[in-house]
Amino acid sequence: MTTPTAIFDPLESVKVDDFVAALTWSPDSQSLAVAGGEGKVCLLTRAGGSLAVKEIGEHLLGTVAIQWQPNGSRFASAGQDGAVQIFDANQPEQPSIRIQPSRQAAAALAWSPSGDHLACATGKSIFQYDIETATSTRVHDAESGITGLTYDKTGQTLAASRNGGVDVHRWNPAHQCRHYTWASPCLNVLFSPNGKFLVTGTQDGAVHFWYLATGKDSQMRGYPDKVDCLSWRHDSRYLATAAGEQLVIWDFGGRGPEGSRPLQLKSHSERIQACAFQPVGPYLASIGRDWRLSLWQPGKFDIDLDAHMTAAEPTSLAWSPDGRFVAVGTQAGDVAIYGLRLVA
Repeated sequence: MTTPTAIFDPLESVKVDDFVAALTWSPDSQSLAVAGGEGKVCLLTRAGGSLAVKEIGEHLLGTVAIQWQPNGSRFASAGQDGAVQIFDANQPEQPSIRIQPSRQAAAALAWSPSGDHLACATGKSIFQYDIETATSTRVHDAESGITGLTYDKTGQTLAASRNGGVDVHRWNPAHQCRHYTWASPCLNVLFSPNGKFLVTGTQDGAVHFWYLATGKDSQMRGYPDKVDCLSWRHDSRYLATAAGEQLVIWDFGGRGPEGSRPLQLKSHSERIQACAFQPVGPYLASIGRDWRLSLWQPGKFDIDLDAHMTAAEPTSLAWSPDGRFVAVGTQAGDVAIYGLRLVA
């Protein structure tokens, strides 16, 4: 019998009047911004053991992405209406900054690590907004619709996934674009925290990655469905992936994952909706269509340490920046916070 090293304690919960499409934490781990699938943008603040909810914005036809500025009070939302809005959590009553880079639906947002720039993908185009100058610049028009965006840890490189591969933009010393091609639609994109790897999950049931120093690429196949869940551990040792009921963990230590057998973790009885490693620490959280939230410690235990049933089917998952809390959103508009408690 496994003795858990940590468990989740249920803390505050609240209902918002919308399907929870995405969640993002403030840098101080005290507030949450919520993207509503029907269009609402809400700010949730923790105070006195409860969550206060304030609706502060809206996107026509639905909000699809929301991201908090690193080390700042602003957060950005993007919607089906093609608009991007930037809110200040310290002044929620003030009108948001509204940018309309395109009439096409937005697909993804990404802040640079410094918080000075915000990238947005709409259709085939990438735009970058400069916070200091309040100007928006078209970065690139891709060959196909963009599905994901991410900056590397330096903020000098921006990667965009699309049908047919990943485009990588670098700005030092001048703007250059490198294309990493792959025949299948790429659904997401992540740099490893150590800057050595670029990874994407694909529509045809594979994880594809590139060694950034050499451009060499490799893949791990055999997933039962599209791979739309990816998360790196903070030290780049493990990559968590999911495309069904099972978490598949690849070990990037030593010689890397090629030719090795992954860790396969199973407790969910239906498809996993999201997985996320703790920002700093060994723990991994996952949510599934079985209404289950699970806590894991990959590399040490092959079963979950703890599990909780959510109030409705969960749709979104986010760790607080300090790694002490997990927020879970549901189709029914529930937002619940769980505290990580060490028990070893």
